[in-house]
Amino acid sequence: MVIRFKDLQLKEGGTVGHYPIQGYQKTFKHFAYRVVTPDKPFGPHSHKGDELWFILKGKAKVNIGGEIFDVEENDLIVCPEGISHGMTSDGEVHWLCIG
Repeated sequence: MVIRFKDLQLKEGGTVGHYPIQGYQKTFKHFAYRVVTPDKPFGPHSHKGDELWFILKGKAKVNIGGEIFDVEENDLIVCPEGISHGMTSDGEVHWLCIG
């Protein structure tokens, strides 16, 4: 699942509300700052536990269970447990991985 920043409802004053992650909130085991480049993609893999990926800078293609999504800054990606996921980019992408 991809939650696009541009689809979120802005609150009065222009601040963003919450990303809708109800049902995915669990105790997470790690928090990592990552960089993907054309030469260093984040290859498809799966594992126990859900992950949240938050795009800080850049644009990428995310593969979740064989479905490809274009993502950009401020998008939130939900990678469910046991489903293959990975990221590639034609440029440099900075992102957080919480899982």
